[in-house]
Amino acid sequence: MPRSILVSKKVTAEFGPRLESILSAMPGRLEILPFTAGMMASPAQIDALEAAYYSRDVWEGTVKSAVSPAARAFWEIVDRAPNLEWLSVFSSGSDHSQYQPHMQRGVRLTTGAGAQAEPVAVAAVTGLLALARRLPRWWTAQQRSEWAPLQGAGVPPDLRGQKAIILGTGHIGANIARLLQAVGMRTLGIRKRVQPTEHFDEVHALEAIDTLLPACDWLVLACPLTPETRGLIDVRRLALLRPTAGLVNVARGEIVDEAALADALAAQRLGHAYLDVFSREPLPRESPLWKLPNVLISPHNAGASTGTYTRGVEIFLRNLDNYVRSHALENEAMNT
Repeated sequence: MPRSILVSKKVTAEFGPRLESILSAMPGRLEILPFTAGMMASPAQIDALEAAYYSRDVWEGTVKSAVSPAARAFWEIVDRAPNLEWLSVFSSGSDHSQYQPHMQRGVRLTTGAGAQAEPVAVAAVTGLLALARRLPRWWTAQQRSEWAPLQGAGVPPDLRGQKAIILGTGHIGANIARLLQAVGMRTLGIRKRVQPTEHFDEVHALEAIDTLLPACDWLVLACPLTPETRGLIDVRRLALLRPTAGLVNVARGEIVDEAALADALAAQRLGHAYLDVFSREPLPRESPLWKLPNVLISPHNAGASTGTYTRGVEIFLRNLDNYVRSHALENEAMNT
């Protein structure tokens, strides 16, 4: 039976020569099955699928509560492929519900970790700097045509010397640390295995988080969602933070107790927050987070950048070359 790989028509059109060159090196090569949202795959085509690439252009328009029409059509094909061996996805995380059934049945899954690292890090630091420099106050005053300089108790403290705890020292966390060090902040990384890591002044184990939180100025979440991190920042840990501290979340909404966070911000037991991710997405209109003056919100869009799509495809192409040569795959997720 001929074998095939499902790749979007856009990726096939733009990277066709690279795809053909890589696949030509494979004995009994994979044939490219170009995916479009309106395609009707035959039972024979579905049976022949050995690999599939869930690219950013197929995903676009998807939110946590609903997939885009193109993504729905993609998963309707992939979910019925009994001979699927490898699934490559554009996203950095492997926790999406569409991926889990395939991982559980032994399909190899590789992510696009690293493709969005720089724009996500820039967004995280932009949010942090905007809050640290009280930009929302200036913006509000501008809407009222009001000349309202910061003065007295409203003058922000220097960033130099402030401590940022960054939960997660991978691609995104390391880029955040690099940018924060550039403005003179101290960076403390938290990771599973303690070892010196570039751009971090200190690295600690997850078990140390409770002793570190009271002395930090910013808590930045840039870690995967795992059983260890789900609900990690709860009522008790939020209370360990200083009332002047800020929180940045570009990881997953489920890492934080969202109701407790909103209460802490509203009561000024926590100074500020920049949030790109939420436990429910889109964030419901009734969420109190929308109207809090000390909160900046982006719609799970921190990775938006013109180069993100291409970087993701490059990771897929490198892995495709690895796959056809039976080499180790980059960013392979482990089924835990």
